[in-house]
Amino acid sequence: MQGSHKIYIKGMVCDRCIFTIRNELAKLQMPVTEVQLGELTSLSALSALDLGIIQEKLSPLGFTLLEDKRVKLVREVKSLVEQVYAGSWDFEPGFTFSGLVTGMMHKEYESVSTTFAMLEGTTLERYIINYRIEKVKELLVYSSDTLTDIAFRLGFSSVAHLSAQFRNETGLTPSHFKKIRQDKSEISKTPN
Repeated sequence: MQGSHKIYIKGMVCDRCIFTIRNELAKLQMPVTEVQLGELTSLSALSALDLGIIQEKLSPLGFTLLEDKRVKLVREVKSLVEQVYAGSWDFEPGFTFSGLVTGMMHKEYESVSTTFAMLEGTTLERYIINYRIEKVKELLVYSSDTLTDIAFRLGFSSVAHLSAQFRNETGLTPSHFKKIRQDKSEISKTPN
C-alpha cells in the first residue's frame, strides 16, 4: 500500500534530536522520507520487525516510539498464535483461529487479517502455517512425541493433514525430515 505513514516519537525536543534520529535511521537504511519533531514519515507502513529495530536503536538515546494501534494489534495476534500453537492448547471440536480472534479481541477477523498482512508483508494464515510447521520441526527433532501426538498438540485435523502441509512447506515428509536430522546428529557425534 502506498501513501505516507507517520510514526510518533516521544522525547524529541530540538533540531539536534531530529539530526540524531535521521542519522540513526540512515545507518539502518530505513525507508523514512522525513523526520520532524515528534514524528517520522515513511512511504509505506513499516513492519513490526522494522519498528522493533528502530526502537532498539533509539531507546538508548532517550527516544521512545509511541505504539501505533495497528502494531499493537499485530503483536497481540502473534502472541495469540504462540499461545495457541505452542503445543498445549486444548483444541475444542470445531476450533477456528478466526473464531478465537473474534471472540478474544472483539474485532472482525477480516480486519485483523488485513492489518496483519499490511504490516507484516505476509498473510495471517501464511504466518500461522509457517509457525506450526516450525513447531512440528522442533517437536520432531527435540521430543519423542509420535506424529499423532504432534498433530493433536498443534491442532491439525489428522496426521494426514499435518503430513500434507509439512510436505507442501518443506518438500519432505515428517519422517524423512526426522531421519535427516538424526543422520546429521550422528555424523556430528562421530570423531574425526
